[in-house]
Amino acid sequence: MPTWVSWALVYRSFRVRGYSLVVPETLSAVVISYNRADIVGTCLRALGFADEVIVVDKSSTDATPEIAARNADRVVTVPWTPTVEDTRAFAVAQCSGDWILCLDDDECLNPCGGNAIRAEIAAPRADIYYLPRLEYILGVHDEAAYYWPEHHPRLFRHGAMTFATTVHGGIGLGSDRILHLPPESGVVLHHLSHRNVAEWIGKCNRYTSRPDRRRVKHAGRDLVAFAHARIEYWLGQTRDATPGGYPAAAAVLRSVYDIVDRLKIWEEERGLNGAAAFARICTGLDAAYAGEPSANLRAAALTAGQLGVTASDDDAERAALRARIAELRGSCDGHATNAARLDAELVTARRRLESTEQALAVAQRRIEAVETSTCWRATAGVRRLGEQAKRLAGRR
Repeated sequence: MPTWVSWALVYRSFRVRGYSLVVPETLSAVVISYNRADIVGTCLRALGFADEVIVVDKSSTDATPEIAARNADRVVTVPWTPTVEDTRAFAVAQCSGDWILCLDDDECLNPCGGNAIRAEIAAPRADIYYLPRLEYILGVHDEAAYYWPEHHPRLFRHGAMTFATTVHGGIGLGSDRILHLPPESGVVLHHLSHRNVAEWIGKCNRYTSRPDRRRVKHAGRDLVAFAHARIEYWLGQTRDATPGGYPAAAAVLRSVYDIVDRLKIWEEERGLNGAAAFARICTGLDAAYAGEPSANLRAAALTAGQLGVTASDDDAERAALRARIAELRGSCDGHATNAARLDAELVTARRRLESTEQALAVAQRRIEAVETSTCWRATAGVRRLGEQAKRLAGRR
């Protein structure tokens, strides 16, 4: 039987000089931090009720270590890693208490939470406690959003939980004595998680890039259908899906994580390696540039196949890529032919216009010559009489 199970009672009894000495169990609070100078002070000041406060800092480059040193009993520095799961097992191992409260640097306990936790471990009803957590995504907490109510395992008897590096799936529960504390218990965590969309996307990218992660479940190859389904799923978890409202925006943002995760799985399924492909393209281009004087034109005309680029090992996809390249080349040839034909027609039209303009100029000069001649001026009166006679004849 594990040692911690035999310590099911909150108090241990020892015999001292014939008397029973009751020793209360101790509580360690540990926080994993990285570049949280704006929040970590508040996080640590809320933990003053613990018997020891330890900070495991992941080589912060801001003032986090200095702030931690002023508010914690001990600060341990470890190398930076992209996810908190890489550090949790080490952080817990630094604790000497019978109970452990393990928090992230963006989780702040409410003011009366310390008293409630002390009262709970004085007469424990469980070995593992899931604490209610208020999410502040984009600086807003809304109980109509998908994330409420939400609980996370943060308080546990030493040894009752194990930690692996699997992102969002690295916690092992070593006891079935588990209790979800309601918000009314007096314990609440304020999770100041994401200031803006950019921060959400950055964390999303770091976490979904980890090979050892809990991956989104999916079926089939239809990526578009999957994306629609995830948006609908998270919208379905909200109590207010009004378009343009915060709960709807939070649901769409949450679905982005699943969509990005699925696309990275799709990359793996296809065997795509953009870095290797770019290296082959540069090698091909460099070889072409080093050739004859016309190398630049020749390099520009190289096909993806000549550069050694393959989309996947699937022969059908290779054939489709070659067909697409041929189609594009044919389309370019067709555009070139049309452009040449249009240029020829434009030259012909310009020549016709110039010929017409020349003929008009000749006719104008002839008219001017006639109008300025003596004969034309002498017969002006006769022409006017003729025009009047025509008008009179028209009236009759």
